[in-house]
Amino acid sequence: MDGIEQLDTSISFKDGGSGLAKELQRANHRAKGASSERNLLQAFRDISSWCDQFSLPKTISDIAKQLYKRSDEEKLLRGKPLEAVIAACIFIACRQAHVPRTFREICNRTQVSKKVLGQCYKALEQAFNLTPGASQDRHAHTPSSTTGAEDLLVRYCNHLDLPANVQPICSDIIVKARELGIEDGRSPVSIAGGAIYFTCCLLDKPKSVREISAVAGVSEGTIKLVYRLYYADKERLVQEEWIKEGKAKLERLPVESGSR
Repeated sequence: MDGIEQLDTSISFKDGGSGLAKELQRANHRAKGASSERNLLQAFRDISSWCDQFSLPKTISDIAKQLYKRSDEEKLLRGKPLEAVIAACIFIACRQAHVPRTFREICNRTQVSKKVLGQCYKALEQAFNLTPGASQDRHAHTPSSTTGAEDLLVRYCNHLDLPANVQPICSDIIVKARELGIEDGRSPVSIAGGAIYFTCCLLDKPKSVREISAVAGVSEGTIKLVYRLYYADKERLVQEEWIKEGKAKLERLPVESGSR
């Protein structure tokens, strides 16, 4: 029992239950309510700030705030760091609105560990019984897999200032590679980075591994590894019509990922 409650009990006993103890209780409740409201407003400000840093639309921020308010009211993540709860709410909001952001991106920007973010995510997903459209694939139970490589291409290609024809061809290559089982076990971020490098070489739209690595947030070594997997099956990945139309040339592909 804390000091206020002890004081309430003492006064209530001495004054026979008169209004003084009740007034102290009401004051205590008001103070707690004001503190809770301040914490909620601060969390909302943090959500808005983080969403701005992620260049996310206001709709994502609004969804994340609703999720946070519910989790706070229902005490779903008591004891978890505020940053982790906010990060989980933003991640779920992105999934709900079909705006792809990966676990890796959220962790890198917020400095929240993947383990803690995963714990918060799972708790909220179960509590709210969330089933976003992006999770209908066979990997839906794995948070890091809910964003497909194709979902990341538009954003990555835009950040790399690539021509419009790169993204659809790159997407076709990723789909074909998946059908062939070439990319099994690879993360969407790794696949997207390696596929973009492969496609850029194929179409003579050069981007260095370093540039792609910086945008995708994945190591240069991982991009090179995915590239080598694609290179080994290049004849099956590259459509004949692309070559006939003069868009693609297999000889443009370096034998090794190189350092272009």
